Amino acid sequence: MTPDFKHRVEYKEYVEATQFSARITVLSVFVGAVFFSYLLAFYYLQVVEGVRYTEMAEANRGRQLVLAPPRGAILDRYSRLIARNRPAFDVVLDREHAARPEEALRLVAPALGTSVDDLMLALRKASVRPRHEPLVLASDVSLAVAAFVEARSADLPGISISMGMKRSYQEGKSGSHYLGYVGEIGKGMLDNPEFEGSVQGDIVGKTGVERAYNRELHGVRGQRRVVVNSGGRVMGDLAGSIPPVPGIDIRLTINLDMQRELDAAFGDMVGAGVFLDTRSGDVLAITSRPGYDPNYFARRFTRQFWKGLVEDPLKPLQNRAIQSGYSPGSTFKPVMAAAALEEGVAVPSTTIFCGGSGVFYGRRFLCHEKSGHGYVNMKQAIQVSCNVYFYTLGSRLGIDSVAKYAKLFGLGRRTGLDIANEAEGLVPTPEWKMKTHKDRWYPSETTSVSIGQGPLLVTPLQMAVAQGAIAMDGRRIRPRLRAGGQPASGAAEGDADVIGSRSLEVVRQAEWAVVNEWGTGTRAKIEGRDVCGKTGTAQVFAGSAGVKDEDLPPEMRDHAWFVGFAPLGNPRISFAVIVEHGGHGGTTAAPIVQRVLQKFFESEEKAPHAEPSAGSQVADAAAARAGNL
Repeated sequence: MTPDFKHRVEYKEYVEATQFSARITVLSVFVGAVFFSYLLAFYYLQVVEGVRYTEMAEANRGRQLVLAPPRGAILDRYSRLIARNRPAFDVVLDREHAARPEEALRLVAPALGTSVDDLMLALRKASVRPRHEPLVLASDVSLAVAAFVEARSADLPGISISMGMKRSYQEGKSGSHYLGYVGEIGKGMLDNPEFEGSVQGDIVGKTGVERAYNRELHGVRGQRRVVVNSGGRVMGDLAGSIPPVPGIDIRLTINLDMQRELDAAFGDMVGAGVFLDTRSGDVLAITSRPGYDPNYFARRFTRQFWKGLVEDPLKPLQNRAIQSGYSPGSTFKPVMAAAALEEGVAVPSTTIFCGGSGVFYGRRFLCHEKSGHGYVNMKQAIQVSCNVYFYTLGSRLGIDSVAKYAKLFGLGRRTGLDIANEAEGLVPTPEWKMKTHKDRWYPSETTSVSIGQGPLLVTPLQMAVAQGAIAMDGRRIRPRLRAGGQPASGAAEGDADVIGSRSLEVVRQAEWAVVNEWGTGTRAKIEGRDVCGKTGTAQVFAGSAGVKDEDLPPEMRDHAWFVGFAPLGNPRISFAVIVEHGGHGGTTAAPIVQRVLQKFFESEEKAPHAEPSAGSQVADAAAARAGNL
C-alpha cells in the first residue's frame, strides 16, 4: 500500500510555507497600495491644492473681526440730548452647547411673548449657519425679561443675555422727520458713494440728519484679531487689534423748547411748520404731522408695522415741511405786492375798488368777501386779504414778472437745507405749460396765480425763507440744521439780495397790521413783540368758495396758512405753518404760531445763547429801521 504524501510532515511544512508567502505577498501589495495612495494624497494636498489649503490653514488660525464704533450723539443748539445710544438686551441661544434646545425654547417662549412654533422655526432656519453663531431669539427685551432669563439659567441651558447698544431718540415722534432714523445698511446702499467703506451689517442713517451726517456720526470701525478653530469659533486674541473710533457728536440748530411746543400745538391736526433764525438760517423748529417714532427703526420691527406706515392714508413718513407742495393761497400776496412796487405798476397809495368780484379777461373772479371791501390801498389790501386788489396787480404785472419775483423770493427752487429729498415746488411760466401740457398760457391763469392759486406750489420751508427775505431787507438766507456748519446737500443758490428794502417796508408794515390792528391774523398777536404775518387759505375743493367750514366735511375744507416774522423793528425769526383742511389760517394756524413764538421769546431770555451765527451782521441794518412808512 502506497503511503499518502499529504500526511507527510515535509508536505505540510511546504504548504504552510507557501500559504505564508502568499499572505506576505498580498499584505505587501496592500501596504504598498496604501502607501502609494498616501503619496498621491500628499502630492494632491501639497502640490496640486497646496496654495488653497495653506490659505485655509492660515484662516483657521487667525481672523479679523469688525468692531462697530459707538454712534455719535445728536444735540440741540444748547447741547441737550436729542439722540443717543443706550444699552439693549438680546436673548440668544448658544446652539453649539445647548443640550436640549427644544425644551429650553418651550420654557422661555411665554416670557418673550412669542409662540414656541415661531422659535422652533427660527431654530430650523439657523441650521444652515455655523453652529458657533448664536441665534437671537428676541431683540431689545425689557429688563424684566433679561432678569427672568438670568434667574432661570439652570433651567434654560444654552440661553443667555447678550448686551449691545441701540439708538435712542429722546423726543419720540417730536421732530422725527428732520432727525430721521438708522437701520442696517441695505444691499442697494452699499454701491452708493455716500456710504463708501460701509459693509453689510453696518448700522447707518437712512433719512434726515442721521443720513446727512452719517460719516461723522458713524465713526471708524475697529478690528479685533483673534485665533479661531476650523469651525470658526474664537479661541483667543492676537496682537495688533485696533479699537474703534467713536462717531462725533453733532450739534443742531434746533431749539428743543420750541420744537416740543410746535408739536404740542399741532395736537392731532395734520400739517407742517418751520421756524427760522432770520439772521443765520438756523432751523429753530420744524415739524411734519403726523409723525412716527424713529425708535421703532432702531430695533427689529414686523412687516405689518412697516406696511401700516406705508399704507397709512395720512402718510406719516412724508416730510410735509420740505417735500409737500401746497398752493400758498393769500400768503403769496406779499410777494405780489413787492413785485408790483418794484415793477412800478403800483405805489403804496394805489387804491382799487372791491365790490366782491371783478371781471378780468372776460371772466368774473370772486373775492372772499362777498359784499366787497370798497376802496382799499396796498396796505389795507394785504391787511384784509382782498382778492380783487391782487387780481388787478396780477393783470398789470403779467405771468413773467410774477414768476420772476416768486423765484427771487426762493419759490420754485430748493432752499439748500442740509437734509435730502427736498422738493422744488413749482412756479408756473408759459414755457413750463407748453413743455408739460403742450398748450399756451392764458392771461386768465395769471389771475388765479396772483392770489396763490392755480398750479403754483410751495413748501412750508420755502415760505419761511421768503418771509425771512421780507424781514431782512431782501436778504434770502439758506436754512441749515447743523449748528456752525455748512449745508451738506442741496442745489439752491446761496444768500442773495432779492428785492429793494423800500418796497419791502410797505409789505412789513402791512403784515404788522394783519396781526396787530384789525387784520385776519390777530390770534397770533403777542403784546410788545410786534409779530408780523399773513393768513392764507389754499382751496382744496373747487366748490368751497363762499361756503362755511362747518358746512363742509373735513376732507373738503381749505388748507390753512399763516406765515410771517417777528419782531418788526429787529426781525429774529421767520415762520410758516400750514394745517391741512384747517379752514381759515387765522383760526387754526395763527394760534400755533403764537404758542411757538412765546416759547421762542422765553428761550431767548432764559437759555444760554448758542455760538454767534454766521450772517448775524445782516441784522445790524434791520435793527435800525423805523416802524413807519
